[in-house]
This record gives sequence, structure tokens and C-alpha cells, in this order.
Amino acid sequence: MANSLAQWHAEHVNFGKLLDCLETQLELFHDALTPHYELMLDIMFYMTNYADVVHHPKEDLAFARIKACAPQVAGIVEELDVQHEDLRRMGAALVVQLSDIFNGAIASRMEVETLARDYIATFREHIAFEERKILPMAAQLLVAADWAAIDAALRHTDDPLFRQDPEPRYALIVRHLTEGAQA
Repeated sequence: MANSLAQWHAEHVNFGKLLDCLETQLELFHDALTPHYELMLDIMFYMTNYADVVHHPKEDLAFARIKACAPQVAGIVEELDVQHEDLRRMGAALVVQLSDIFNGAIASRMEVETLARDYIATFREHIAFEERKILPMAAQLLVAADWAAIDAALRHTDDPLFRQDPEPRYALIVRHLTEGAQA
């Protein structure tokens, strides 16, 4: 149980690091400089293929168990479900926009920047809310059997980026995070 909560929190911290990187590149974009589009795309690939596909579905199962233990939080759980869908939709749209730019298409800087800033802000607010409200509820309400059932309901997928041997697909992000940590 404690391990599941620690992993949940650690993933939030890791997502925050990626949002920081994305925001740094977005500042270059805003200042009419050339951001590292490939890095931005890699970050969004991770966010749409790990956060949206692995992390959020596991959270959804935890939310459902929390709601079963404390029906009075149904409104909060429903809002978090909506936020997950909004983040998925926004992330997919941002991937399309960044892919178009990376592939040489003309794109509205304002639209790309607005979408990216909205995505970053929404994701950060979402993480902060979960950290403040949901993780404490999970710690209080969920027992080892709940976590075992959640784990059994999902195919186990190791984090492809934040593990001992990150997938080669994420080499650019790893290099960027390592260089940033050394600076």
C-alpha cells in the first residue's frame, strides 16, 4: 500500500519535471527562438503513452475504490475523471500541433502556445489537487487488498523513462534531464 502511494507521488514528481522541460521550450517558442521540437514531441509522446495510458487508468481504479469507501466524494471523483479525459484530449491535440511544426507545416504560434500553456497549467493543477486531496484519502481509505485488486486489473507496465534502464526512445529526454541536473 505505502509502495503504491509512493509510486503515485513519484510519478507526479516526474511528470512535473517533464512539464518544466516543456515549459522551458515553450518560453523559447514564445520569444520567437527555436525550441527543441523533437524534445517537446518526445515529452508529449511519453505523456500521452504513459501518463494517459498507464498512470491515469490506475488512478481511475483507485478513485472508484475511494468513492466506494466514501460515497460523499463522488463529485470529486467524477471531476477527476473529466480532468483525465481533458488532459488526454489536450495532449493528443498538442502532439498533432507539434508534429505538424516538426514536419515543416505552418502553424499558428498563438494556437500552439495557448494549447501548450493550457495543457501545462491543467496538468499541474490536476497533480496538485490529487496530491492535496486524493492521495491522503487513498492512504486513509484503501487497504492492501484494494491495491492488489487495482494491480490485478491492469497489465503491469514499467515506466519506460523513469527507470534504471530507460527505453532508447527516451534518450533525448534522459540527456536533457541529466544535463539540466548538472547545470
